[in-house]
Amino acid sequence: MRVKTMTEEENSVCFITCVNDDVLYKVCQDHLRYLSVPSGVHTQVLAIRGASSLTSGYNQAIRLSRAKYKVYLHQDTYIMNRNFIHDLLELFKTHPQLGLVGLIGSGTVPDSGVWWESDQRFGRILENRNIYHYLTFDEAEAPFQSAAALDGLLMATQYDVPWREDIFDGWHYYDVSQCFEFKRRGYSVGIPPQAEPWVLHNCGVMERDLIFEYYRIKFLLEYGRNQEILNK
Repeated sequence: MRVKTMTEEENSVCFITCVNDDVLYKVCQDHLRYLSVPSGVHTQVLAIRGASSLTSGYNQAIRLSRAKYKVYLHQDTYIMNRNFIHDLLELFKTHPQLGLVGLIGSGTVPDSGVWWESDQRFGRILENRNIYHYLTFDEAEAPFQSAAALDGLLMATQYDVPWREDIFDGWHYYDVSQCFEFKRRGYSVGIPPQAEPWVLHNCGVMERDLIFEYYRIKFLLEYGRNQEILNK
């Protein structure tokens, strides 16, 4: 196998997914193959199987891939914006302080710790919850809308920050906690404007349950005291 040079790593994008459903993931991969790749940019697709949590799976990906740019996406998230890589790299390269990007999220995290209960919600996606519909919040400002929290269906980074698998050892709050970890390190978190939704989330019907509540409380215990600072 040819070893990449540092220049190649600086111009590499890795798409990372924790996989337990090959049918969904195949459609995800088909959409990745459709993306336009800028000249000189190298892409990698990395499937993490058998992960005990999203945080552990994503930390494994950090160890496996040296790509500067990493896109963490669910196996049921399908990128429809063919120029996604172009748009993402332009945003990151123009704004080196921007560490983490998502497509929907909130400008504040309310006392409940549930981002979508905020009165400042931004972004848009196309969703399939047994019925296709647009999930549309306020339009993100250009070049990006500063965010306190992002939804984890797609999160892209240009710096590696460890995911908190020591606390979030399941499938909830890996995303909002990661936003706080980036802000703790002085990076910005943002949502780009989208004339049309960049992704389809084929998520089906999802409901809050006792496991979600368990991790919500863990999130509040870890980050609640810092919200006044991190919501700026």
